[in-house]
Amino acid sequence: MIKSSLLNYELPVSSINQQPYENPLNSKLLIADNRQIILFKQFPDYVESDSLFVFNKSTVRKVRILTEKNTGGSIEILITKKLGDFEAICLLKSSDKKLKNKAYKTNLFNFEIQEVLDETFRCIFDIKIDEIINKYGILPLPPYIKDSPKKRKFYNNQFSDRGFSIAAPTAGLHFTNGLIENLKNKNIKTAFINLDTNLDTFKPVKSENLSDHNIHKEFYSIDNTEYSKIISYKESNKNIYCVGTTTLRAIETAYNTENLVGNTDLFILPDTNINLPTHLITNFHAPMSSLLSIVQNAYGDNWKELYKYAIDQGLKFLSFGDAVLFKYK
Repeated sequence: MIKSSLLNYELPVSSINQQPYENPLNSKLLIADNRQIILFKQFPDYVESDSLFVFNKSTVRKVRILTEKNTGGSIEILITKKLGDFEAICLLKSSDKKLKNKAYKTNLFNFEIQEVLDETFRCIFDIKIDEIINKYGILPLPPYIKDSPKKRKFYNNQFSDRGFSIAAPTAGLHFTNGLIENLKNKNIKTAFINLDTNLDTFKPVKSENLSDHNIHKEFYSIDNTEYSKIISYKESNKNIYCVGTTTLRAIETAYNTENLVGNTDLFILPDTNINLPTHLITNFHAPMSSLLSIVQNAYGDNWKELYKYAIDQGLKFLSFGDAVLFKYK
């Protein structure tokens, strides 16, 4: 049994970055192997020519809607999954003590709760979901980030393209389009995949046995040309830099299942075999996050000591924080 307590550590509140880097190139990267700390703008100098960087291009959508009921009181809607043009799974927060299966009229649109699920609601709206998002939606920030309109524009990757995420693939936030061009100028190639990150990425592990954790499912899709590029680099024993845990889950699922489109529930445990990347770039994750199991997988038992070093060196944690580079042995 792998105890989930393996994923716990002390994270000071002061280490959680509340403010995004206005210039992502000034964010920091801890190179795990030698504990060197560099700025992201220096990163191209540390990468071997003819390496491949794999990015998750999914876009965070404006799925948070703040409304008022016609009868008075507020209601906040977070659209977590589109089921159709007018139907979606939502999180709802209301001044009502309990929301029921009934119709609600708001100052923006009307909707009806069709089904009450565990923590979410299946809702039908009287206008299209895309119209609601485009006209009334705001970008959702993580629950541990104090919301501010000024911060929201920094919570999407500069290279994001299509997809339907409600949380950012945050390792990519360090990469400006200019930095990617600098990598290309060094004959470093890129591949872009899509994995739609959902709210469950923030869900902590609560089961005592890590293997019993019900890992979240996320939709992914990889173009055949991009996947062929990844496999070509793998077969040539060249460096493959995986930018983010979402990217890692997507490409490993594709490799294991031979499906380039689908839903992944891959839980990378400390002893899971990693097939494709030679390197992983990822932000520093919260205590009891399932993503720390990937950190344990990449770095081994000493990851807590590495995290403490990062804290002591003033590196910033979570979505707007700094990042770490792991090398698979």
